[in-house]
Amino acid sequence: MSWLGYPQVLLAWWCPLVAVGLWHALRRLSARLPARERFVLAVGLAVTPLLATAVPYMPHSPLRDALPWRAPMAWGISNGITDIDGQHVLQALGVQLMLAASVVPLASIAVSFVAGAIQVARTGRMVALLAPQQCGDVWIVHGEGQAEQGLASTVGLVRPRIILGSAVADSSDASAVIEHERAHARAYHPLWIFLATCALRSWWWIPGRKTVLAEVRLTAELWADQNAREADGAAAVAKALCAQIEAKARPARPDLSPTGIGTLGTGFLDPRIELAHRARALAAPPRVMPAWQAWPVRIATAALVSTVSILL
Repeated sequence: MSWLGYPQVLLAWWCPLVAVGLWHALRRLSARLPARERFVLAVGLAVTPLLATAVPYMPHSPLRDALPWRAPMAWGISNGITDIDGQHVLQALGVQLMLAASVVPLASIAVSFVAGAIQVARTGRMVALLAPQQCGDVWIVHGEGQAEQGLASTVGLVRPRIILGSAVADSSDASAVIEHERAHARAYHPLWIFLATCALRSWWWIPGRKTVLAEVRLTAELWADQNAREADGAAAVAKALCAQIEAKARPARPDLSPTGIGTLGTGFLDPRIELAHRARALAAPPRVMPAWQAWPVRIATAALVSTVSILL
């Protein structure tokens, strides 16, 4: 069973399994945290296996002796496995399995990010066809269709833009919707969700990964809801949320989720599940954490991600 310690197996199986498993183990504890810290933890563990594949192999480093099992995926590809115990047929089979463990994860990462890039390009094209007009930090769509008029989303990765339909921009809920969208844009939620989605999709053989991605998406919404709540109050956010839920029940609207946040709507999770979580958050007292408590949580998250990435 010595093959269980090869770098290919560590990076293709153990590292993503440990990362996803850690999130599930910490799930009850993290549920007590504010949405911002929950989001940081979920995104951090989602991208941990991706970071682990990028840890350089430095055979002359003093740390090499301390971590003799740690090597990057490229090392496993360039060094054939020939010392597996067993008969000749089993040895040949083991070599093929090791080769698959080396190539499949790298291929999955490439395919996942290419697919994500294609989705980003398609949604960018869709936004361009809507011909939004800039009004401050908001872009207004003046389409005649009901779908365009009720649109509310934050799109773009490195330069997020708030896209609102004319009906939403002119409604009494506009302030809460815009504050919600601004929270997404300021925190670069579309970019982090894109990275987490592509990273988790790369490890499609690991169970439990979809739950982590659902947490990333839900906590982004809860984070933005909290910001809007601080600016306009819980009642205004709840009213805007209800209006968007009703709009979702009407004829299909443009789907901008591949590059952004379909804010105040329910595009990421089952609508009933997401609405229940967000309604409970709005009905309960806001979860806030002073900076002297929040920063240790974020530092602990960074330390956890770094440790798993380096050790595995």
